[in-house]
Amino acid sequence: MLKSFALASVFAAAIVVPAVAEDSCSEPIAPATINGAAATEKQLNEIGQDVKLFMKQSSDYQDCLIGGLKAQQAQAAHDKKQLDPSVTDAVQAKIDANQKVKEKVGMEFNTAALRFCQAHPKTGGCDKILNAPH
Repeated sequence: MLKSFALASVFAAAIVVPAVAEDSCSEPIAPATINGAAATEKQLNEIGQDVKLFMKQSSDYQDCLIGGLKAQQAQAAHDKKQLDPSVTDAVQAKIDANQKVKEKVGMEFNTAALRFCQAHPKTGGCDKILNAPH
């Protein structure tokens, strides 16, 4: 009976530890997209700041996930146990998903900036955007 209880406790701890480590990392929310052709310069600048903040928060989120995984790996090594591979897979899946969102947000903003500059070519900085290879 005691052996069964001990095994159940270890199993429960294995489930709780990954959840706790991952829950301490806050996944950022992607900013809204805008129609660059219809946007004002102020709106484009504001969304640009939102995009920069999102990119930083996403990098911090990914670093947090990696840090949590490394802590779990270190704890497993300390306990002379092997970390369940599904934990690593779950963390990598979250990183991959966030990276895809980062890429999408970046592409959407670049498209909005291009459309804005096509509609307002005399706006400062648009010459660089319009003359850049696409």
